[in-house]
Amino acid sequence: MVSGSDYSREIRGFNEFIEKAELLDIPMIGRKFTWYKPNGMTKSRIDRVLVSKEWLEVWPNSKQFIYSRSVSDHCVLVIKDSCPDWGPKPFRSLDIWQKDSRFRDFVRCKWLSYEVHDRGLFVFKEKLKKLKSDLKVWNREVFGDVKQAGEILKNKIQELDARDDVGDLDEEGRLEMRSLLTE
Repeated sequence: MVSGSDYSREIRGFNEFIEKAELLDIPMIGRKFTWYKPNGMTKSRIDRVLVSKEWLEVWPNSKQFIYSRSVSDHCVLVIKDSCPDWGPKPFRSLDIWQKDSRFRDFVRCKWLSYEVHDRGLFVFKEKLKKLKSDLKVWNREVFGDVKQAGEILKNKIQELDARDDVGDLDEEGRLEMRSLLTE
């Protein structure tokens, strides 16, 4: 167990290290705290992004964005200087699809139904584009709008976190938060 004076000494030592290394805490956007104890009684800004002066010379507009937490007790921190356009989103397969007995037959039938005539890789690319579109529809029909349900949950958690940030969350709100995090 660490005594209060040992803890204070460790904090001072860490702060001295940051100062000697000339690290800077870049501006924070979003949330006020980065960590929440699961019972909701304690919150802190223990996670942060520290950068060097050289970093800021290359990326002068760097900011740390504090995103909402979901199932973790820590919020996600992301450093951004600008938002580059990475082009189209890649093709993805969800694990839950593999567990559904209809998935393989659906993909096989759709793949064989696509009529694309050209050379190998072009045909493959075009079929993937069509499959991606059909899988979006199939996913919504089979599993519902999971993204929307997730967004609703995330928004409720954000709302409760915001209330908690200003000290306006009662025991009922803490119980609701635990329930939402479990869900």
